[in-house]
Amino acid sequence: MYKTPKEFFLRLHFERSRFNRRLEDMLLILAGKIVSLGAMGQEEFNEFLDKIIRENNSEPLVDKTIRNQRTEMIRLFGLVKYVEGVVYPGSRLIKLAQTQDTPRFFKSFCKQFQFPAGFLKADKVAEMVAAGVKFKPAKYILLLLKIGESKFGTFELDPAEAAHLIFNDKRVTVSQDKPNEVLERIKELRKNSVKMDRTSDVIRYARDFLNYMVEANLLIEFEGMYTLNKGESRAIHNIIADDSYFNKFSEAISSNGRWNKEIYKKVDNEWGEWFADGGEDEELETPATALLQDDSNFPEHWKKLKELLEKKDIKVRGGKLKEIGDEGEGIAFEYEKAAVQKIRPDLVHMVKLVSTTIGLGYDLLSVSANDGRRKKYIEVKTTKKNYESAFDVPFILSINEWSVAEQHGDDYFIYRVIITRESISIFEIKNPVLRHKEGNLIVEAIAYKIIYSEKSGKFLDL
Repeated sequence: MYKTPKEFFLRLHFERSRFNRRLEDMLLILAGKIVSLGAMGQEEFNEFLDKIIRENNSEPLVDKTIRNQRTEMIRLFGLVKYVEGVVYPGSRLIKLAQTQDTPRFFKSFCKQFQFPAGFLKADKVAEMVAAGVKFKPAKYILLLLKIGESKFGTFELDPAEAAHLIFNDKRVTVSQDKPNEVLERIKELRKNSVKMDRTSDVIRYARDFLNYMVEANLLIEFEGMYTLNKGESRAIHNIIADDSYFNKFSEAISSNGRWNKEIYKKVDNEWGEWFADGGEDEELETPATALLQDDSNFPEHWKKLKELLEKKDIKVRGGKLKEIGDEGEGIAFEYEKAAVQKIRPDLVHMVKLVSTTIGLGYDLLSVSANDGRRKKYIEVKTTKKNYESAFDVPFILSINEWSVAEQHGDDYFIYRVIITRESISIFEIKNPVLRHKEGNLIVEAIAYKIIYSEKSGKFLDL
């Protein structure tokens, strides 16, 4: 039974979050609310966050559970930063609110994640500083998997191997052994059929982080083994090439592990800003074709989605649909052309993608197939997620878009495009202003957040 040799053992751990489908929805809700409110006092912010957690849990929660969830969400994911007692949304959270791309959020989180870190208690940070730990797990794991693939053609990592040979081994986290050396150890253990200690408490943190990398769409998990998602090559390269590291904890912590509280508090605040604002690049954007699962269980489903995303149209910048800009807009554009084609093929040329024209208040210009004289003004709102939502996630409509909706009435539509591993859906909302007046659409005046239900519109047949 293999365990990390005692002389090299140091278990790295972190706050555990809840791996379930609600995590994404909660992050999207928090992003919208926190970013819209901007700066807040710390006490006011804590009360505000507790209220959101209560409202979005199906069962009553005790105060301690709410506090724990608040700490996990804020400290672990770096959602906000504290500057002189004032709470500000971090760049990662702002980008999530803007893009509604949750795998991208997790990519940024994984890219910035390191040991030692401010999401740990001070005594644990001190232990790591004293031991000389300096480790960014996402970069290391991605590099190891890439080298493994180059050597063996295909390579999968077992979470127990990741725990014993990477996370809990000072030869990696302190001495900076190269991935090649770890691969040789893995190869030797596999060759000799050495069983691994799979005690949950020993391997769970490595497994949890691998699961965060799955949430980031960087890895694919199958039957408990983890491999690279080749569709995310740009993001993988970006993370491997990143050399950023927060190296200030040693200013507050001596080599014997003792720390100065005042200096530590200052450094901890600096960590909060670094962690909340860093790790965000355009290369981390999630390609829809990398998110959608090419799974043999869904051959027809995948075929339809792949056709939508890769269909060529010589009239659209002469390239593939996924190259014309927002993939949600592209999917809606293809859907709208097909819908018009069925009834009035002579009017298909009137369907146009106009999102590059600033200030129009809509992304697509189309035509009513049943009445060729009436134009359709379509605003596309896209969310990329790992899973279908447990409930309808709100989205933001600008003041200009709402004004244009008021102007065009029944000719104005919102196409809510949701792209997940499991499906693509388009939810159509016709005349959102009227739906709001009817009470079937909730509008909060923070730049018009739209909370919709089945009564607001209908799903379109893809």
